[in-house]
Amino acid sequence: MKQNDVIAVIIIVLFILLAGIGYGIYHLVSVARQNMHGTVTGSSESSSELDDDRTAARTLSQ
Repeated sequence: MKQNDVIAVIIIVLFILLAGIGYGIYHLVSVARQNMHGTVTGSSESSSELDDDRTAARTLSQ
């Protein structure tokens, strides 16, 4: 193999490697956003439940 061919193969392999890493990061970010959206919804529901519990406790103490 000529030296130019070796350099071309190395560049192609690096390009494929970078494309794979980029896709992996994209996939991780999209999964994290979906999980974060579900967590925010869950935390808002639980905070409203806490408010209901506090209201019930005030009513009972009066």
